[in-house]
Amino acid sequence: MIEHIEDLPDGCIGMRAVGDFTIDDFTTVIEPDVDAIVERHDKLRLVLELGERFTGFGEGAWGELTGGIRHIHFHRGAVVTDDGTISHAVNLLKWTLHGHVRTFHTHEFAKAVSWIAG
Repeated sequence: MIEHIEDLPDGCIGMRAVGDFTIDDFTTVIEPDVDAIVERHDKLRLVLELGERFTGFGEGAWGELTGGIRHIHFHRGAVVTDDGTISHAVNLLKWTLHGHVRTFHTHEFAKAVSWIAG
């Protein structure tokens, strides 16, 4: 499930994965939010938190997420996680993305928000 993170600076959107991250989460929550920003021609500033309540990716969800974000033009994107495997994968994947993407540890959430807002 994806929860929206409220109280972010103007122009920033935030999402938090709780439990399993599924293909349905990507297609019904993330894609529409990103499409709305792109349609307004705003710079996409996104923080995705994969914290303690995140339990993993459902079947096919990692492929859907990584395949989908390769076509999105980010101004700045932050993935917040303490999972070393996910951080490593994002750091490898970011070279194929359009825009700036960084990873942050969960205790650096405020720093991640500040970075995407900058």
